[in-house]
Amino acid sequence: MMCCNDTQDKNNGSFPQREITEEQFFEQFAAIEDGLALLQIQMRAMSENAKLFGSLARHMRRSICPATLSPR
Repeated sequence: MMCCNDTQDKNNGSFPQREITEEQFFEQFAAIEDGLALLQIQMRAMSENAKLFGSLARHMRRSICPATLSPR
């Protein structure tokens, strides 16, 4: 299996290639999947925190300036 690096060879302008085994490929792919799962968990938590912060900000704004109630 051929794999390209992201560094360019300055001598001939091409990308150097190296061989990796199928086992190495699957290990790298599994690591990417694990990282993606962790990223999804973190993004979900950030989304929930943003919703909570928005709700808190609206509540504080309404308690400070009750005359400027929004239609939400």
